[in-house]
Amino acid sequence: MMRPEKMKQLEITVLQSDVDNVLKFLGTHGVLQFSYRDKARKKSDAELALTKKLDDALGNLKNAAAYLGVELPEEPGERTEKSSEADDKSLALLVETVSALQNAEYKLNLEKERLGDRLTAFAGFEGLALDVPLDKINDFSFLNLKIGRLEQDKQEKLKANLGDRALVLPLGSDEVLVASSRANRFALDTELSKENWTPAPIPEEAQAQSEETVNAMRERLAEIEQELAGFSAQKAHQSENFGLLLKNLYASYLMSQIIDDIKGRLVSTASAFVLAGWIPARHLNVFAGALGTLTEGRIACAAFDPWEVEAVKQGKEKIPVQLKHGSFFRAFEPLVFSYGAPLYGSLDPTPISAVFFTLLFSIMFGDVGQGLCLFLLGLLVANRKIKLFSSYRNFAGPLKIIGIAAIVTGFLYGSVFSNEDLLRAPTEAFTLWLSQTGAGRLLNLKPVGKILELMPEKGSITKLFYFFGFTLAVGFILNSIGLLFNIIDNFVMRRYQKALLSKNGLAGLVFFWYAVFIVIRGIVGGGFQIETHDIIVLIAAIFLIAAGPFIWALCTKDKKLFEEGLFACIMEAIVEILETVSGYISNSVSFLRVGAFALSHTILSFIIFKMADIVGDAALGTLWSGIIIIFGNLLIIVLEGMIVAIQIVRLQYYEFFSKFWTETGAKWTPFKFRKKAD
Repeated sequence: MMRPEKMKQLEITVLQSDVDNVLKFLGTHGVLQFSYRDKARKKSDAELALTKKLDDALGNLKNAAAYLGVELPEEPGERTEKSSEADDKSLALLVETVSALQNAEYKLNLEKERLGDRLTAFAGFEGLALDVPLDKINDFSFLNLKIGRLEQDKQEKLKANLGDRALVLPLGSDEVLVASSRANRFALDTELSKENWTPAPIPEEAQAQSEETVNAMRERLAEIEQELAGFSAQKAHQSENFGLLLKNLYASYLMSQIIDDIKGRLVSTASAFVLAGWIPARHLNVFAGALGTLTEGRIACAAFDPWEVEAVKQGKEKIPVQLKHGSFFRAFEPLVFSYGAPLYGSLDPTPISAVFFTLLFSIMFGDVGQGLCLFLLGLLVANRKIKLFSSYRNFAGPLKIIGIAAIVTGFLYGSVFSNEDLLRAPTEAFTLWLSQTGAGRLLNLKPVGKILELMPEKGSITKLFYFFGFTLAVGFILNSIGLLFNIIDNFVMRRYQKALLSKNGLAGLVFFWYAVFIVIRGIVGGGFQIETHDIIVLIAAIFLIAAGPFIWALCTKDKKLFEEGLFACIMEAIVEILETVSGYISNSVSFLRVGAFALSHTILSFIIFKMADIVGDAALGTLWSGIIIIFGNLLIIVLEGMIVAIQIVRLQYYEFFSKFWTETGAKWTPFKFRKKAD
């Protein structure tokens, strides 16, 4: 459980005729992570034609789905098969049917737009009472008439510039009619050229002044509106008829495209493909047997230990890491992988991270009611029917776990939605029963209304100091585990100098533990007294850390260490000493924040109920008190919950992971069609 799964690299040689079925099997079961060692090969003309065909098919399906309002699947379904000739025929029929409907609607919309433009243009001429058709006016020898479009703000400017030399008549929005005498036509042209003038033809309807034509246009426009309204029902009908087929076809062509993409990146000959990838060792025999059955024995498999793979030995490829946990520890894997994947063969920190995350959160965020809210939120996030929380599903497990933990510590703190009176009677009854048991009489337990008192009231200061001492002890344990992880991992990877002679190695562990031992001895003994042997042990440990590189260079006869000069080496040693001493002090003191946040949580809860009590005597006091309590608890759950979670992540990253993760590995990500479970 404390190490990643053992991996094997599997090389599979499969015939051209079987490769599609093998890739479909791999994508369905998700047990092999491909190892691509070469660049994508050049595809043949036939393969390029297939790729284009699949791209076109998916594009047509997307267009049809968008038009009909059908939501397409993001990945192939559980029973999806590769696209076939029958699918090609179904696709052609579907595209033809939807395209016909889409084109008919497009033509109607285009006709509607054109009719609307013509009616808008004609509307400006309805107020002109002329006995002569407009297109004949320019035949007069004394009149110059222009019709076009000009922005409204520029129409006023044109009027001012022309003055009495021309008449500017707005026809509607940007349409305008400008008239001048023949003598002023050149001045008019000059002014129009300065502006953004766009000439427009006189509408035929306006020329003819035909009211019947306009009415006919309006009637046709009304007919078009009715026909377009009918398209909504037609699309809904087609969506019902073709929706399932559309989804299935898209899934099939998507699967075919994925397989086609994989084949384009594999090593191949005229008759066979070679697949290489990583698989957990426990799946190897069953997996190879299933492939043999699938291909009726037309397959060759060869398995290799990770350190036998040439790319791994040359450092070109990292062995992927697959963690194997139960449901409790698996919930915290995303937290670990957010920092990085552990190196293959190193210790798996997930169990430690899960336990301490839960413990630290429960200490800093102890409340029965607020913990219950987090637990219920975890249940909602885990519900796959609620699409709103789909992006946060990885947090469902931790939310439920820390919610339960907060409920437990909330009982110890005696807090329910920041109220510290509701649990007093149940706590007194429980502790009374406990005090009457054999263990209770042995420990001289007494009934209390609150098991753990964090507020610095009379008689609780000693408990408060014990509480802060407990948080320091938690920090000591977590720091120590991080050092032990580093020592063990470096021994396994044969990095002996880092395992023995470094601040996070055995020398650092001795220094840290002995310094803590001196502090504990002083507290228990009632006074701090440094003995000679204490100084010898601490100085010896610091010397081994500072001089570790020198000692190792002498043992291995490595002369490269001194290439930058003796002075540079001495300065590095001094810096290492300072970093070691200050680092262990800060690493330990950092855990005081756990107690500080627990105390601030209690104080904030106290303030909320004090404010509620203050407004309780005012008009509508009960209502205002309820509002303060509800919003106060909401603020604690959202804001303080986030702050506490961030602080725990920080403590784990800097005080735990940083001790042993100087290099991260690669997460095992098998080839799989379906990335999301239903």
